[in-house]
Amino acid sequence: MLDLIFNYCLSFPGVTAEEKWDEEMCFSVGDKLFCTMQIDAPNKLSFKCTCEDFHSMIAKPGISPMPYLARYHWVQIKRPDTLEWSELQTRIQQAYELIVNMLPPEERDAILKAKV
Repeated sequence: MLDLIFNYCLSFPGVTAEEKWDEEMCFSVGDKLFCTMQIDAPNKLSFKCTCEDFHSMIAKPGISPMPYLARYHWVQIKRPDTLEWSELQTRIQQAYELIVNMLPPEERDAILKAKV
């Protein structure tokens, strides 16, 4: 599943991937992080979400607030297969869109134009 997540994250316009923080792959758009994935077991996956989604997600088994980033509404999934692939795709896409929409207008427009 790690390959699926890796390729899915990189499928969005303007996304870069960089290994950081002890075997963690970090996906960013416009130098802003939207998703991280632990490369070595236990393959934790973390991403940004809305405030509403944050509270409903951390109520589910296997999902918790991400250390150090929970105040910014980041969740951490203990194992990527905790969620169905389709839901995981939706959550990752939402995280990407949240970050893109926070970018300065010129940067956001350049990324979105590259998408077309």
